Amino acid sequence: MFRIAVGLVLCSLGVGEGADRPNILFAISDDQSWMHTGAYGDRGTRTPAFDRLAGEGVLFTHAFASCPSCMPSRTSILTGRNMWETGPGGNLMGTLKAEYAIFSLLLQQSGYQLAATGKTWGPGQLEGFTPAEGKKLPLRSYSSIQTEAILGESFHRRTLKQRRPGMSNLDYAANFEDFLAARDKEKPFFFWYGSNEPHQGFEEGAWKKAGKNLADALVPGSLPDDPVVRGEFLDYALEIEHFDRHLGRMIELLARENLLESTLIVVTSDHGNPMPRSKCNLYDSGTRVPLAIRFPGPAKRAETRGDLVNLVDLAPTFLVAAGVEVPGDMKGQPLQSLDEEGSTKPRDFVVTGFERHIICRRDGVGYPARCIRTNSFAYIRNYEPDRWPAGDPDFVSSHQGFIGDCDRGATKEFLMKNCNEATIAPYYRLSFGRRPIEELYDMEQDPHQLNNLAAEEKFAGVKLSLRRKMEDYLRATGDPRMKGQSPWDHYEFTDKRIFGNPRWRKEGLALPGVISRGRPD
Repeated sequence: MFRIAVGLVLCSLGVGEGADRPNILFAISDDQSWMHTGAYGDRGTRTPAFDRLAGEGVLFTHAFASCPSCMPSRTSILTGRNMWETGPGGNLMGTLKAEYAIFSLLLQQSGYQLAATGKTWGPGQLEGFTPAEGKKLPLRSYSSIQTEAILGESFHRRTLKQRRPGMSNLDYAANFEDFLAARDKEKPFFFWYGSNEPHQGFEEGAWKKAGKNLADALVPGSLPDDPVVRGEFLDYALEIEHFDRHLGRMIELLARENLLESTLIVVTSDHGNPMPRSKCNLYDSGTRVPLAIRFPGPAKRAETRGDLVNLVDLAPTFLVAAGVEVPGDMKGQPLQSLDEEGSTKPRDFVVTGFERHIICRRDGVGYPARCIRTNSFAYIRNYEPDRWPAGDPDFVSSHQGFIGDCDRGATKEFLMKNCNEATIAPYYRLSFGRRPIEELYDMEQDPHQLNNLAAEEKFAGVKLSLRRKMEDYLRATGDPRMKGQSPWDHYEFTDKRIFGNPRWRKEGLALPGVISRGRPD
């Protein structure tokens, strides 16, 4: 059935025996929640390039990262496997092993030319891959040698004349232009555009100089409605707009070279925004990402789809578009097949997971959790509820300070400084306080996931059904958690440079007294 569906998809894309195969442009931002684009209704973030692709292709409203941490998410994108299926690749600063099939290398083996600019896979270490001739795989992260081993030539020579504070100095679009000029025109290409934005490190208050309005900031309901918080979300919006401007220039370059109609363009993010209770959390603000796809050919009538999509679907989507056989151990399903009668049945749930991000707890352990998300509910299982979900509040992590699984930033600082204020304390607890072993949210009535229904008898049947469905899936896909195993707490943290950071020390800061009281209304 699957191979029949793939055949139908290939025909529908003009990809088959003797047909030209499409070029592929993959654009991925760094830490962007789905809600923060114009196409999803955000007035404070202007994204004309993303909106154009959504208007000429398909906009997915319910796409989810496999893990809300950058390296594990990117590992899952490359391998088409869930984060718990990738061994040490499921941790930040972990290891991606060559025993897993990588879609980009399968494309290369089939005749595609690979290239990339910006942030690709990482931070972590590759093991078993073949670097360029005369080179050796490094032990450090974000090396062009690493990129070239799995994603082809790294184009990074062109930089911006004026660098904006907090942003990369790479001229992503100019580097793409250099690639187009140098490419082998006899081959289709796959190009990875990975921006470093909107990762934390924003220029605080930049929104004022840009003429943005605090009233337009789109803030998740799990955070207080305060000018400091609104301002940070607008600073973050400026970085999304930076990513989008380069995407727009790339689209125009494709059009100029008469390549737009022969190119599959996919735009997404690795996981949600870097503010509290998003990144490193299995709530929607941490795992739900933007996704727009423009398929090859003339612009089509805009389509918006509510299918539950996991970014593990991207690997088979790229392979199917290229006419390459999808390995059986890839768990994703090609997104092209959603429209094909008799093809892969749309999901009625997605499962996401999280283990260890940064070293922010004593003994270097993580915060293991799994989540099953349906159209109506989200069920989360926290396997170590006695641990602090965002890191120990009295332990200074390598580079993010106290509560180290939450990036440094204005909103985090605001919550920490005001945690004893009656109106702020409940939000502090939502982001940083300990959590029960089970969480259940009605996503239609409570989209910001503020009211945990797990202890309510009325929802006992829903909770049991979701837990069983999730655990059946986890067992079927080989999650060690289902055998009582926890290998992620013991995998090597490969980038040892951070251990020399002077902030790396234990401190005797008293725990905030607010962590055991009240919740926001």
